[in-house]
Amino acid sequence: MNTHIVNTTKPGNTSGPTGRHNRLWLALAGVALVAINAGISYGIVRLNTPEVVVFGMKQTVDAFFDSASQKKLSEAEAKILSERFNRAMEDSLRAWQRKHHALILVAPAVVQGAPDITRDIQQDIATRMRGTP
Repeated sequence: MNTHIVNTTKPGNTSGPTGRHNRLWLALAGVALVAINAGISYGIVRLNTPEVVVFGMKQTVDAFFDSASQKKLSEAEAKILSERFNRAMEDSLRAWQRKHHALILVAPAVVQGAPDITRDIQQDIATRMRGTP
């Protein structure tokens, strides 16, 4: 008696044990690829999203005008001092924003939850005002 084992599966048939195994690995590889892409996307978003902080502009400007009103200044001197203050405040905010990759909002625009940088900015403005002729 001649007994021959005949392979009845066709070359493209994936219904056997080996085919299921391959499909499982392909599915796992697909899931892993999606997970890696999600992780990379999350990292990119985290790196590019600016920190949101609050600055009390009204409080800062009011403090400046209170201080300036106590000095005996002519109209021209008051104008020069106001311009120096405005330039110092803008430069301070711009520098802080660049250094910290932040979005600075005025205090009334934020109800709660954002760090307040008012004190830091006021100290920097004072330093710039002392150093600016």
